[in-house]
Amino acid sequence: METKRYIGNDTTRIFARVRRELGPDAVIVRTRSLLRDGAEPLIEVLAASPSPGTGLPPGVQQALIEGALAHVEYDGRPLTVGDLEDLAAREAAPAALPAPTPPQREPAPPAWLQGFVTAPATDAVAYPFPTPEAAPPPAPVEWSPRPRILTREPAASPAFDPSTPARRFAPVEPGAPGLLTAGLTPGAARIVSSAAPDASNPVSALESALAASEAAYPVEGRTALITIQGAPGAGRTTALMRMALDCADAGRPAMLVAGDTSHTGGPAQVHAYAEAIGIPARDAFSHQELVAAVAAAPRGACIFVDVPPGRWAPPALPGIDHFAYLAIPAHWDPGVLAEQLAPFDSRGFAGAVLTHGDIATSLAPALSIVLESALGIAFLSSGRDVAEGIEVADPRTLASGVFTTSSRERTNGRLVASA
Repeated sequence: METKRYIGNDTTRIFARVRRELGPDAVIVRTRSLLRDGAEPLIEVLAASPSPGTGLPPGVQQALIEGALAHVEYDGRPLTVGDLEDLAAREAAPAALPAPTPPQREPAPPAWLQGFVTAPATDAVAYPFPTPEAAPPPAPVEWSPRPRILTREPAASPAFDPSTPARRFAPVEPGAPGLLTAGLTPGAARIVSSAAPDASNPVSALESALAASEAAYPVEGRTALITIQGAPGAGRTTALMRMALDCADAGRPAMLVAGDTSHTGGPAQVHAYAEAIGIPARDAFSHQELVAAVAAAPRGACIFVDVPPGRWAPPALPGIDHFAYLAIPAHWDPGVLAEQLAPFDSRGFAGAVLTHGDIATSLAPALSIVLESALGIAFLSSGRDVAEGIEVADPRTLASGVFTTSSRERTNGRLVASA
């Protein structure tokens, strides 16, 4: 029997991989947490698939026993195998019978009890009873008030006032001026106004403009080379790993290729992610190595290449589709965002990926870039946890996340928290 090691962020995904690769009768030998500096801990699972008609090898048995004993304490310390042997010996030894208690005569009841009960016979045998001097009348029971957990009185719900004006969406001014107050650039506001001139509200107009530009996705059954390009720090690698994880979970063959040589830890990071999510990985620091990696991939696979920041073009690969997506950080300052994305030609991309939407105060700058470049938004990515996967963009959700109510709340709080 051989054991296999799995590492990831989500136990549900890990156990699904164990069942898929080792079968439903797989044995979980050990689980533990792997701490990381500045990031959430990873989960390590050691699993084994027992062969028919054979027992567990001694090493696996020892790991199972040690893992179970680590969760039990005995006399204030972790339980060991020696403690188990001592406890078993004690259970097997015959217990000594307690010495019989000699019968005692029941004394007379206290004076305060006279008149309520009949004195028992002098030869009656009973359990010891306190003497009259040691049994004064019991004091009255005084119940203390029940403690309260609340530290303050609960606030009363405000009464409904029909005269209170209902919340209204701001801005309410139609056309380009109203869209400008939402934070869109003048060019993006003109595109939205012309896309839906008869829209009843700004949200519907922005939704129509975003839906007008569609993103392209890899075709099922065809081998595809997938890259996410952008400026340094735009969240390219994290979004690429999430996309690869969702591809593998959907049952489609996937491969990771480490090709970012702009910093020393780039290839190591890709291989660590590949081990965590269970996807094979290869290094390709030249066009020749990339061609060899593509040739080794199974037919119809999605090959996710982590490329250096900036513009990148693949070598000639006949019969292989290339889907390049542009990473647009939603939390960057509008001026910095426009400056960093200026070198990229939007005509060469299959769509955009909005990143870091969870820490963005407004989606308007990123959406302005998308509208003016005629890019369709393909995916949303935020945070650093690749186990969450990537999210497909929805124009309605994105449009409602731009406008605010009169109380300065987002019309879709979930978008700002997780987009």
